[in-house]
Amino acid sequence: MRKKRVTGRFYLFLLALLVIAFLILRPLFVTHSQETVIMMANAAQRQTVDCVIIRDEQVFTSDSTARVEYIAAEDSLVEEGDNVANLYTTGYSEGLLDNLEATRKKIQDYHKELLANIVDTELSKLDNVVNYMALEFKNLITQQTTGNLKTVTSQLETAMVNRQDYLRQNKRGDNKLTKLYDEENARLSSIQSWRKVSTAEKSGVVSFYIDGYENDLTPAGLNTLTIADVRAVLAGNNLDTTRATRAGGIYRIVDQDKWYVAVLSNSASWTPVVGQDSYFMQLEGFDDLIYRASVYSVQKEGDTMLAVFEIEDPIGPLIYRRGGKAQFSIELTGLSVRVEALYNQSGQMGVWLYDVPGGTFVPVEVLSTDGTIAMIQPLVDGALQLGQTVLIKK
Repeated sequence: MRKKRVTGRFYLFLLALLVIAFLILRPLFVTHSQETVIMMANAAQRQTVDCVIIRDEQVFTSDSTARVEYIAAEDSLVEEGDNVANLYTTGYSEGLLDNLEATRKKIQDYHKELLANIVDTELSKLDNVVNYMALEFKNLITQQTTGNLKTVTSQLETAMVNRQDYLRQNKRGDNKLTKLYDEENARLSSIQSWRKVSTAEKSGVVSFYIDGYENDLTPAGLNTLTIADVRAVLAGNNLDTTRATRAGGIYRIVDQDKWYVAVLSNSASWTPVVGQDSYFMQLEGFDDLIYRASVYSVQKEGDTMLAVFEIEDPIGPLIYRRGGKAQFSIELTGLSVRVEALYNQSGQMGVWLYDVPGGTFVPVEVLSTDGTIAMIQPLVDGALQLGQTVLIKK
């Protein structure tokens, strides 16, 4: 009797039977599993973290400036081309200014001598204003009164200029006085020969306070900002150009409407997600200021997370702050699962969606957890839905 020849079709049929059997029996090969359902949850999250403020600020520097005379007021808004400061270059001597003031003192004293027997009510009024503002300035310096030193200083300077202009416009015909005014003009010309006017190269808020980090911490450098950089700033250590910027910085012009906050956290329960735009930020010591923030970037190194938040609220007094403790809060609503349903597969957190026997691994971001329930967001939009079943593998 002739033997039947086994053909290739037989092997294909056998392979198909084995695949079907595997799919039917696959759940038996999986370790005992439980199931849980994806639910909706609300969570209020608050984290207090160390932070560093990063601003879009342009620093004007000079290595040849001997003296700065401020034109723009501190913390005032300037437009491109506005005069910001008079810069006196190397070669200028403070002795020039001392000589000018000495000449002006002679003019003032000689005016008093000429007016000894003449009543000038307008000049008396101007003298009284100068004396009053000088007293206010002294009381503020000695802390006998409270107030804004910048405002009082400005008022005193204005009062002195007004008196000086009045004396000049109403000078008596006297040869000695004429010579003194000629001497004043000559000294002014000598001083002005060393002076250069610095103008704003862009619009923004001007500040003459420089901490040195302005050129190291910039919006353009956010993508290369490291955890080590943030730690160095928090510790008060220098970065690449900190020392040079601090030494040569004259003033800065700051964009007050868009700035950033870089934070460090070791909390495993907090993972900001890029694009989240409903955070609120409050810096310690500024309890009356709350800023709305969105997540710009997130990077992790071991157990440490570096997150950068973007803020588009006016910066206000934080124009003078570089770092500190900040509280970030957010109200979350989203999908949630029991923490036992979370798995780490090759460094990626996810859940096993029970769509086929054995489940399909779906990568997720863990937004928050209280140790029992975890709020999650799938990395691929729509990959998970409310009410779907996920596995808890034992």
